[in-house]
Amino acid sequence: MDKVKGVLRSVGRFIGLILLIDLGIFIVVTISCQFGTRCTGTAWSERMFWAGIIAIITAMPAVLAGLNTSRGYFENPLTAGMDLQVAGTIIQDGRKGLDKRTAYALKAGAVGAGAIAVSALIDLLTR
Repeated sequence: MDKVKGVLRSVGRFIGLILLIDLGIFIVVTISCQFGTRCTGTAWSERMFWAGIIAIITAMPAVLAGLNTSRGYFENPLTAGMDLQVAGTIIQDGRKGLDKRTAYALKAGAVGAGAIAVSALIDLLTR
């Protein structure tokens, strides 16, 4: 039961963070429309869409870095014994890095998708 609560808490934090960032993007885009050049509903929607695309693009470095996670530590026969002794540490360190990159890519992708969804909502409501 504690494991389920932990997972639900993690999911809630993830969704809460995504919604908070999307709210921030929405506020910035709305302020840029109100105080900058006056926007029509379509222009407001387009700005929100492009803000979402930019958020998705920021995930690309993490995705590309995750593609090359295999590192060969046992290629040199002279150091294979020493490498084997610290293999657990090497694997754990690589796993932590991969987990961080994956979490960042998921968050950036979710923020972008949320911003694009808000863009579609703005477009529907301002017609």
